[in-house]
Amino acid sequence: MKIHNSSSVFTAGSDHDPSGVLLFGHRGYSALAPENTLAAFSLLLEHDIPGVELDVRLSRDGRVVVIHDENLERVTGFRARVQDCSASKIRALDAGSWFSDTFRGEGIPLLEEVFELLGDRLYYDIELKWGRRRGCGLEEAVLERVRGHGLGDHCLISSFNPYCIRRVQRLAPEIPAAHIYSTHREVPLMLRRGLAGIIYPTPFMKPQSRQVNPCSSFFLRRILNSRILCWTVDDPGEATRLVHLGVRGIISNHPSRIKAALLR
Repeated sequence: MKIHNSSSVFTAGSDHDPSGVLLFGHRGYSALAPENTLAAFSLLLEHDIPGVELDVRLSRDGRVVVIHDENLERVTGFRARVQDCSASKIRALDAGSWFSDTFRGEGIPLLEEVFELLGDRLYYDIELKWGRRRGCGLEEAVLERVRGHGLGDHCLISSFNPYCIRRVQRLAPEIPAAHIYSTHREVPLMLRRGLAGIIYPTPFMKPQSRQVNPCSSFFLRRILNSRILCWTVDDPGEATRLVHLGVRGIISNHPSRIKAALLR
């Protein structure tokens, strides 16, 4: 099995081309460095991993910051919501020492800083973190930065929130999008099986890996005509199983292990 290295694979590939798999580092190389930091993103380049998955939210002053949680406490110790803090306050926090002293002082980057670091050497899966129906300007801010850096054909935009995906499709129909879903209790019941893909079709669907079986794979690939991109896969045996089921994208905390397994 081949690993896709072309950064234009989102628009050039198809599910009917089984020659390669999209491989992403989950929040960077998060097994070796603190998630969603420049250190974790840099390691993807060092390990020759072709894709990066990252999370974005808006700060109080409208900057696109790269962080998964709604609250800053888990990765910085500072108890406050991202949307209630200015970008300058967020960027001054230490987001590395929770992982290890080696990364003490590692900050939370802005999306444009990630683009400046990685450029067009990787392809991106940018996950929009927003839980409400009404928009907050996140989609517009992300697309502005994607276009400003000339990375439109290097990016996939994804979200658990189908309203975010619908806005992306309206604002940037040329950039592929993906619905994320899982059976987690925080995901609305009607969205736990990928039904958002029926209402708002997307070229990619992102289920949790354990949800992929022969029936679900057939539904996603042949009925919805979407490529399957799975998260989060750290076991090489599981990666092999998924690829045999037609999965064409894998997100991993330890992508080198998955890469080695798929290249055997």
